[in-house]
Amino acid sequence: MVRPAFSHLLAVTLLLAHSPLRADGGDDGRQWLERMSKAAQSLNYTGTFVYQNQGKLEAMHIVHARDKDGERERLVSLTGPKREVLRDNQVVTCILGDRQSVHVNKSRPRTPFPFSLPKELMQLEKYYAFTVEGEDRVAGRDCRVVAVKPRDNLRYGRRLCVHDDNHLLLRSEVTSPEGRVIEQVMFTSVAFPDHIDESALLPDLGGTNYTWQREPEQQPEPGDQSADSHWKVFEVPDGFMLTDHSWHQLSANEPGVEHWVYSDGLAIVSVYIEASSGHREDYNGVSHRGALNVYGTMVDDYYVTVVGEVPRRTVEMIGSSVRIK
Repeated sequence: MVRPAFSHLLAVTLLLAHSPLRADGGDDGRQWLERMSKAAQSLNYTGTFVYQNQGKLEAMHIVHARDKDGERERLVSLTGPKREVLRDNQVVTCILGDRQSVHVNKSRPRTPFPFSLPKELMQLEKYYAFTVEGEDRVAGRDCRVVAVKPRDNLRYGRRLCVHDDNHLLLRSEVTSPEGRVIEQVMFTSVAFPDHIDESALLPDLGGTNYTWQREPEQQPEPGDQSADSHWKVFEVPDGFMLTDHSWHQLSANEPGVEHWVYSDGLAIVSVYIEASSGHREDYNGVSHRGALNVYGTMVDDYYVTVVGEVPRRTVEMIGSSVRIK
């Protein structure tokens, strides 16, 4: 199957609470999420967070800087294989210490770490309900608990703990349509320095013996090029719109992959289509890692892969509707 990028798996979401509701005049869930969305991109912060799913616990360190030149970010794994992700306005560099390899790709429009909500939150209310449920403390800091509840069973919900003062997201739970916690991510320590030293954004990994793989310079321009495609996605849940469609190569020696991106404004689903190297009956099926579901199928000797933080039935619905026009 097409493999979700390491950067997506490493930074897959950031960051429970059962406390009495404090009713503040004029405060609602949507307002807290708007503040959180801005904070994720505008703040300097450093910290350690843990990611828990399927009985496993991973720890990571993050450095996020914002200055006149834009955003820069460094993620470092603290458990398991030694890996780092460096991101700026131009490129994303994934350093895999266990494989002694470096992958460099162009930086594309992305969901800021931990994740961000669009300005059009009122549109999202057609598909989600936002409520303030109380208060809690995370990493020694007071935060407000906001629930994002889906209005159907084709999306996941979230319970978020948003810092009271600067509105950074400190903890997140992804929940099933039935309310079951699928995964959670939480800061264990966090600081907000006025200045981030340049050295904190430089990698520790990446020696001369590492192999480098760079994305080809010439790539088709991103955008809605679906009219030029031989393929069509016939069924997506209500509210999901095509937000990007492109062809790209992971390297100059690999065949191109057609990439479709659908979003309802919060959930994002990617559809990848690439020519097969040989028919594989075992390609069909669903796998998952925490909240991330992956559906693969063969269509006329092409691999079709659907990846998204949405329920299993959603990736199956979308993947089974992909056909040649």
